[in-house]
Amino acid sequence: MRRPPQPVRLVALDLDGTTLNQDHDLNPATIEAIRAVSARGVRVVLVSGRLPHSILPFARRLGLGGIHIGLNGGVSFDLNGMPRHKHLLDQTQLRLAYDVFRSEGWAPLVFATSGLWVPGTTAEVKFLVDAGEPEPRHYDTETLGTIEDPAKVVAVLPAGPRDRVLAARVEPRLHAVRSGPIFFEFMPPGVTKGAALREYVADLGLTKEEVMAIGDSENDASLLEAAGFSVAMGNAVDELKERAHAVTETNHKDGVAVALERWVLRQ
Repeated sequence: MRRPPQPVRLVALDLDGTTLNQDHDLNPATIEAIRAVSARGVRVVLVSGRLPHSILPFARRLGLGGIHIGLNGGVSFDLNGMPRHKHLLDQTQLRLAYDVFRSEGWAPLVFATSGLWVPGTTAEVKFLVDAGEPEPRHYDTETLGTIEDPAKVVAVLPAGPRDRVLAARVEPRLHAVRSGPIFFEFMPPGVTKGAALREYVADLGLTKEEVMAIGDSENDASLLEAAGFSVAMGNAVDELKERAHAVTETNHKDGVAVALERWVLRQ
């Protein structure tokens, strides 16, 4: 069995599809394992595409201190929700992202450190709110430019060949990434979960070899690449399973708890 190259001193965990179960909640075994890892002095950082607003409740339930990462690397923040690093869209990038999605007939959602902004209420917006995101504020084409601290623009778009077409329209002016089966996103160039994790690891004075990361989706590829030991969930996309050092159980079979027990608590 492959093992981390050095004792793990930091664990980076994606939330949805990884740390959280299919009901977007924490399993008891996951809570117990994360608390056991923390008790050993290993830092645990949550790394998600969510807003800080919906990451913080999980960090507090798990008893995690330190810094966490939201908006797919667009912001890192403390337990008070105060940003430590922000990597945002400028107005030209924001307008480009909006125009490309609108030209395809989609009404994009704007995720900003100031909250969630939507052009209208849809089933997908309700899904996000039910999963913990804040109540959205509404914008239109005239007020788009007034949104404070925009970090990413998201379209509700099922995965498929259209992803590559859209990415080709904006790169290298924007970074395109899929964050789930129905969400496709435009972000500032170079802004990824992995880049944010490397930034945090450097701040702590740690090395890549001391980091373990666990994820399930395409937007977790950079996260796993930034770690010395990478673990894909059993429910992860095939690309992630092929590139990871190891594969654990699915999120509804306590995959994070299994991985932490196997590669951190037994070290």
